[in-house]
Amino acid sequence: MVDKGTVGIDGSCGGDTASGLVPYRAAPVASGCSMTAYAPAPTDSSARPLGWFAGLDGLRAIAAFLIVFHHAGFSSGLTFRSDLGGLLLTRMDIGVSIFFVLSGFLLYRPFVTAQFEGRPAPATGPFWIRRLVRIYPGYWVAFAVQLVLGAVTVLGFVGFLASFGLVHVYHPSRAISGLTQSWSLATELGFYLLLPWIAAVARRFSEGRSINRQAQRLLVACVVLALGSVVFRLLAAEVSPYPNNSWGNVSRLWVTSYFDVFAAGMALAIVSAWADHRHLVRNYMANIARRVWLWYAAAVVLFWFVSTQLGLERGLFLASPRLELARQTIYLLVGVALVLPIVFGPHERSLILKTLSTPVLSYLGLVSYGIYLWHQAFLTWTHDLFGWGDFEGDFIVLVIVGSLGSVAAAAASHRLVEAPLTAMVKTRLAARRTKADA
Repeated sequence: MVDKGTVGIDGSCGGDTASGLVPYRAAPVASGCSMTAYAPAPTDSSARPLGWFAGLDGLRAIAAFLIVFHHAGFSSGLTFRSDLGGLLLTRMDIGVSIFFVLSGFLLYRPFVTAQFEGRPAPATGPFWIRRLVRIYPGYWVAFAVQLVLGAVTVLGFVGFLASFGLVHVYHPSRAISGLTQSWSLATELGFYLLLPWIAAVARRFSEGRSINRQAQRLLVACVVLALGSVVFRLLAAEVSPYPNNSWGNVSRLWVTSYFDVFAAGMALAIVSAWADHRHLVRNYMANIARRVWLWYAAAVVLFWFVSTQLGLERGLFLASPRLELARQTIYLLVGVALVLPIVFGPHERSLILKTLSTPVLSYLGLVSYGIYLWHQAFLTWTHDLFGWGDFEGDFIVLVIVGSLGSVAAAAASHRLVEAPLTAMVKTRLAARRTKADA
């Protein structure tokens, strides 16, 4: 069965678990206060693993359906016709940033856990193989079927190759073509490619110290990564302003423009691994996360604020670079507010966390990659069925058909394509590792 704990847009997993929940791993107890290259770091024996990441699949499901609502609002025209509703629907693209925070958290956590336990980092080659196999096959099936059935178009053979390889975001005239929502998959791929190197540099910068000092330095590295992203976006907008088909516009979709969002998730990974080794950190985080409803209320207030108070544009239109920077910063804060209680909060006492862990939401989170890939096609086919033009149609009908159709397609894709291939690759990588260790 496919591992499903790491919750990026593609549904990829940071750990190799068949349970669907990614466990915290206990850290080895060691004595002394110094570290050699891969010697176990000093560990607080009173700290215990925080448990399982139950609820992250449910959050992934919610993020996926936020995107469905966002696109249904756009294609029906409700985004532009409704006052408050249109403003909220426009900002439901926040689902992508929630996915990115989750990816940063769960994909980086094995690297920081290995560092704190004095083990080598996860091997880069197998990491990349798992990520590529997890994202491409399901995407290729969706892309091919939708292209043949006329739900998507590409700009010539070069446009086909660019979309097929998920590199279309690196050309201004092709960035939003093929599966229009697939730009975010290209951004995720960029993060997959760079993460082992980022983790290696951060480790070089921080290891050889106590775990407290390592964690602090890793958090500084996350801040530097986030600030670099801000500088990149401001410089890109200055060099090439925002009109359509400009490099400044398309560069907003690159991984370098989202490092701040990924870094927010990475910072949560650092603190969660730190909490496994230091009970003071664990108790502190459990204390601030104990009122789960307050974190989720804060997320709702932040979402309302970014939707209604910044004067952002609707649809595909952009505000000024600085307003867009503020929008993305609030998006990542919302993502942190949603993820942090799942990692540190009291699952046994919180109705919110129990709801996120229900079987229905967990399953929808498991197949959310397919929902993301297929929902736009079902919106298009619904328009064709009823003869609705652009920015016309019944929003409720679009949401229902888009949701039910994409869930059905996602379930089939997961069962027939994604899960078998992911399991096969895991088996072969494990066999190769066993042979190498023999």
